Amino acid sequence: MRLRTIMAMSNSYARRRRRRSKAGSTAIPFMITILISLLVFGGVALYFYNKLTEKTNELKVMEPATKIISAEDINTILFVLDPSDESRKNAVMLMRFDPVRKQILCIGIPLELQVHLDSRVMTVGACYENHGAASLKNAVAETIGQPVDRYIMMDSRGFATLVNIFGNPKTTIDIEDTGLTKTKNEIPETLDIGKYELLLTSQKYPSEIERCTKIGLSIAQLLNDCISPEDARSALGTDGGSRIASNLDKYFNTVFNSVTTDITVIDFEDHKHAISYVFQYAVSPARGYTAVCQEQEDGTLTLTDSTLNDLKMLFASSSGSQSSDSSSSEAPAEEQPADPAE
Repeated sequence: MRLRTIMAMSNSYARRRRRRSKAGSTAIPFMITILISLLVFGGVALYFYNKLTEKTNELKVMEPATKIISAEDINTILFVLDPSDESRKNAVMLMRFDPVRKQILCIGIPLELQVHLDSRVMTVGACYENHGAASLKNAVAETIGQPVDRYIMMDSRGFATLVNIFGNPKTTIDIEDTGLTKTKNEIPETLDIGKYELLLTSQKYPSEIERCTKIGLSIAQLLNDCISPEDARSALGTDGGSRIASNLDKYFNTVFNSVTTDITVIDFEDHKHAISYVFQYAVSPARGYTAVCQEQEDGTLTLTDSTLNDLKMLFASSSGSQSSDSSSSEAPAEEQPADPAE
C-alpha cells in the first residue's frame, strides 16, 4: 500500500514537470517572435516618421511656385559709363524696364543737358563729376518729371563685364576715330567690346545728340540680338535670352561685383522672376528713343516740351494704365504665354 502511494506521487510529480517543461519551451519562441515583430514594426514606423518629418521641413522652406508680374516690377535705371581713358567722354543712358508689356526703353542722355538738383541748374556732366551718380539719378528724375529708381555706374572693366553677358554688339560705325573706321554700305558689323566702348565714348560725333542717339539705338539692338526668336538665334550667333534667364543669379553676382550701384540683393530677388520672364519670352522688346533738345546760348541743352510730353506718355503707358489692363499685368509669369507677334 505504501509502495503504491509512493509510485502515484512520483508519477504526479513527473507529469507536473512535463507540463512545466512544455509550457517553458512554448513561451520562449513566442517571446522571441514578439520581440522581432516589435523591432520590425518599430523600424518601419521610424522610417515613415522620418519621411514625414523631412516632408514637413521641405514644405516650410518651399517658395511659391507662381510669382506675379505687376507694376511693382517696372523700373527705371540710370547707367553711367565712366571710361578708364580720361580722354573719352562719359556715356549716360536711362533704361525703362517694363516686364508687364515686355518692353525695354533705352534713352541716351546728353552730357550738356541742363538738369535740376536742389533748386540748382547744372549740366549732366557737371552733376556727375561734382556730386556723383546717386545725385545725378535724382537730378534726371526731377528734370524729366518721372521716377528714376536705381543707378549703375561702371568703368571700362565693369562695362566689359556687363556687355559680355549679352554677346558682341552688332552695329554700324558712323565716325572716324582712333581704332574706329566708318562702316561701308551701312551694313552693321560685329564689334569687340573695346571698340564698342570707343564708339559710345568718342568725342568725334558732330553733336552730343547724335552720340546719345547711337547709345540708345545700339544698346537696344544689343538686347534684341540676345533676346531673339529661337529660330533666329543660330543666324545671330547667340543662344538667346533663355541662357540669361537660367543663369540670372550667376550673372547678377558677376555684375554686382564689377560696378557701383544702389541696386541691392533684395531688389534683385524681388524682381528676378520678371527679368527672367522678359529674357525668356519677349521678342525684340528693346527700342531706342532720341531725346530732342534745344541748344541754349551757352551751348547747354534743354529738353523740348514735346520730348517731356513723350517721356510722360511712355512712362505712363507702362505704369499708368493698370485699370484698363490689370488682367495682363497681374497674370502669373508662368502662365503668360510667349507671343511671337509681339
